[in-house]
Amino acid sequence: MKLHFIKKEINLPAKNYTVFIPNVPTDNMFALEHTCGSYMLFGDQKSLQYLACLFLAASIHRDKMIYVPVTTRLLPQDLQHFSAYNKNLDMVFMHHSIQFNTKLWKEMKQRMVRTKGELKSFECNPRQFSDLGYEDYSPFTYAENKDTILIKKYADTLFFYGSKKAFEFASGGLEPLSRTGASYFMRNGGHDHDHLDLFTAAHQGLCIDFYDEALWRKSR
Repeated sequence: MKLHFIKKEINLPAKNYTVFIPNVPTDNMFALEHTCGSYMLFGDQKSLQYLACLFLAASIHRDKMIYVPVTTRLLPQDLQHFSAYNKNLDMVFMHHSIQFNTKLWKEMKQRMVRTKGELKSFECNPRQFSDLGYEDYSPFTYAENKDTILIKKYADTLFFYGSKKAFEFASGGLEPLSRTGASYFMRNGGHDHDHLDLFTAAHQGLCIDFYDEALWRKSR
């Protein structure tokens, strides 16, 4: 799978940042805060495959921010009961080492609008980390493990701070979920999902859910 990005160099007073904005459809991709410290991402088959690739893009671009603006701000009616705010949130993926202060985000977005970009491409296999075993995951179960994805919410945006390994391993369940989600719904009438709490900080949780709005409508 090939993803196309718009690369923008954003100059802020304290530091310069490189931002990749993926040129992918996000109309079936939804991000929300479920409860305090608990977050959920929803998508149909294609959206979950794109999302896996966004995790992978974040994993290898240590000095880049991956900014995913959403198409619509209001969540679909089916998903509104999962969120206290009914808002679909933008997403930003980056490494901890960037040390980005979220209070600069509004200014950065304003500068992004005024900044021209250049087209970049990224080859991605969304199944690259789909066949990992217990020995691969076990280091994340250790109490002393600090290699986690930290999530912050600010200005209608979810910020995911992670590492190469955490982003890679977190991507592994998304492509399989993209293929089983529709049949799971047809059989059971519910959301097939993948909990990524193993990769998040101890006080946080992240769940990826299959959601196909057109499929849901057919079942009503």
